[in-house]
Amino acid sequence: MKPMIPDWTVWMAAALSVLSGLSVVHGADVSADYTWKPMKIGGGGWVTGLDINPTHKDVRYVRTDVSGAYRWEAATSSWRQVVTASSMPSGSVAYGKYSGVDSLVSAPSKPDIAYMAFAGKPYGVAEGNIYKSVNRGDTWTPTNFGEKKVAMEPNGEGRQEGERLAVDPLNSDVVYYGSMSDGLWTTRDAGVSWTRVAGLPTGAPNHGVNTVVFDRDPSNRGSKTKVLYATVDGEGIYRSADAGETWRKISDAGPATAGRPRDAEIGPDGTYFVAYDNDKGATGAVWKYSRAGVWTDITPTGKEGGSQSYADLAVDPNDARHVVVMRNGGKVFVSKDQGATWDYHTFQLTSPNVQWQGVQANYWLSVGEIAFDPFEPGKLWFAEGFGVWWAKDLRTPQIEWHSASEGIEEMCGNDVIAPPGGKPVAAMWDLGAFYFEDVDTYTAVRSQPGFMSAWALDWCAADPKFVVGVFRSHLDFVPKANSSGYSTDGGRTWTRFEALENGTAPKELEYGVIAVSANSTDKIVWSPAHEKMPYYTTDCGVTWKQSSFGGPAKTGFNSHPSPQKPLCADRVLADTFYFYLPKEGVYRSTDGGANFARVGNPVSMRYNSILKSTPGKAGDLWFAEGIGAGLWHSTDGGATWRAAPGVEKAFNVGLGKSQKPGGYPSVYVAGVMRGETGIFRSTDEGKTWDKIGTYPLGIFDWIDGLDGDKDVFGKVYVGFAGAGFSYGAVTTSGEK
Repeated sequence: MKPMIPDWTVWMAAALSVLSGLSVVHGADVSADYTWKPMKIGGGGWVTGLDINPTHKDVRYVRTDVSGAYRWEAATSSWRQVVTASSMPSGSVAYGKYSGVDSLVSAPSKPDIAYMAFAGKPYGVAEGNIYKSVNRGDTWTPTNFGEKKVAMEPNGEGRQEGERLAVDPLNSDVVYYGSMSDGLWTTRDAGVSWTRVAGLPTGAPNHGVNTVVFDRDPSNRGSKTKVLYATVDGEGIYRSADAGETWRKISDAGPATAGRPRDAEIGPDGTYFVAYDNDKGATGAVWKYSRAGVWTDITPTGKEGGSQSYADLAVDPNDARHVVVMRNGGKVFVSKDQGATWDYHTFQLTSPNVQWQGVQANYWLSVGEIAFDPFEPGKLWFAEGFGVWWAKDLRTPQIEWHSASEGIEEMCGNDVIAPPGGKPVAAMWDLGAFYFEDVDTYTAVRSQPGFMSAWALDWCAADPKFVVGVFRSHLDFVPKANSSGYSTDGGRTWTRFEALENGTAPKELEYGVIAVSANSTDKIVWSPAHEKMPYYTTDCGVTWKQSSFGGPAKTGFNSHPSPQKPLCADRVLADTFYFYLPKEGVYRSTDGGANFARVGNPVSMRYNSILKSTPGKAGDLWFAEGIGAGLWHSTDGGATWRAAPGVEKAFNVGLGKSQKPGGYPSVYVAGVMRGETGIFRSTDEGKTWDKIGTYPLGIFDWIDGLDGDKDVFGKVYVGFAGAGFSYGAVTTSGEK
């Protein structure tokens, strides 16, 4: 069916006529009355890089693939985010232009100095810049590298292959950057000017020049280190003996047939090590190269060795013979004779502070970086897919890794809800959903022990402890990859829908968005992915039937990636559901989702759309257009709509407790008003809006989840696309 353009034109004209008689009253900026804090989970995303300064104790950084980067705070044994709206220059800060860090390293000779490659785009390839800090990441200044328009992709294939940035140990003004597709670059004046290094190829796509390391030979007494090495994916290993002026390929005499170089390190005696994976049938191996120019294959042998996917390696700066190699998955080989012999080790995880990490049933670790601590002999640090860890005893059959992830919040949020009388529940990529008994402690309870993603959540008005969720791992080898289901205790524990458990559910019922009836926990509507029309159940997921829309056969939503939420249930009316079709408008069902009929159209052709119903108000709906435009409100079940005055863009919308007893619920919007980006709150049904924050926690990431607390006025929960979850609350000195 084609869009009903004539109806829409007439409706829009009528709406504009109504709006013309309204005076837009600006609200106040009450941001000073608000305190923003993280909803503490701890870790949860891929920490892809780790830098430990060799000359100053406790100067450490980790970088992530989607959530900025962090600096170690020794006083609190926790990590502090260094990519924020206050640390970055204003020209680099804008809503949604937030991402992981391509590389981050400190200067060995001047530990206060650091360099960071930051793409500033949440997904895909971007032309990034390299920033310099002289205060350990408190503030960053852009260099002129951005003029070169070099591609970066912190969440790309080459994200965990060593560090692309390298600072000369003798001169903090000399920096190298190995790009993913544009070769090797260098500056000799701390970033004022950059030149592409001649003599090195660009390398394989998406990987390119992936590591640069220096030989800290004491005989180097000049202004720059003479000897350095670079790995070029698909091309080999190159060495310079004249401080980067000329380069010579050296790998033909050694690991010429090995696979992809995943990491390269150099020991205190100048021995150079390279680890290779076995991707796409290549030979996984570990090699070393002496200062005398001799290659030796030191690949671990035996049952667990041979051609494996060797992901990373570390050399003890206090003992050149002490080498550790880690396979993808977390299994470790340790050598005390520089690779002549190896001991094989599995692992166990200990996390007394971040509770969920210590109880997870996980036997696979996604390797980012391992590195020895120069100041604590034998201590090994490990950045990986769930956070940061350390180990001191590398001799036991099972190496015990201790969690050190406090302060890191890297969950990729998809949804967050706060049912009345209950606790907030957050849905995210990779790790399912978390139930927060206390948002200020690391006690959040994880929904499933395995690798699982949660896409959408909802609660029942008649029984707010009944919560439904869409759970679908994007990795098909995960057991019970489709684990969508329900919780009867507010999201603490979950039961898989019976139709999924016994295999009778329609195959297309996966991913998407879900809603539960206001009056019955048995009646649920689920809109799956790939443009499939919604399904409904009247027996809490035992059986499912496809809903009828009287014509439309596709939703227009391919996969419902966050934050799309085009489905909701009325919070008062029995068996009533609403669904938005971009090409058709709003449809309503009054029979539990069996049949939907078109009732109105807030705005057409909006694919980044969020439709939510108001607690305690029958037929009361809010529609956020997403990144395109504003916010719409209906009080008659979607038949007619009115634009909220002053809202220029509405990225997300949520509803919470009213300011006064019996009043209209508070409405929260992440968006743009009066030309200002931020989080806004209305206590008068959207007539005026108070600004309550600009970028919560300084994070200028997409906000893919938003909901107000139903029991505490002014409290609101925010889910970031890649930087975890936060909440804002009125301080004791603020308004009540």
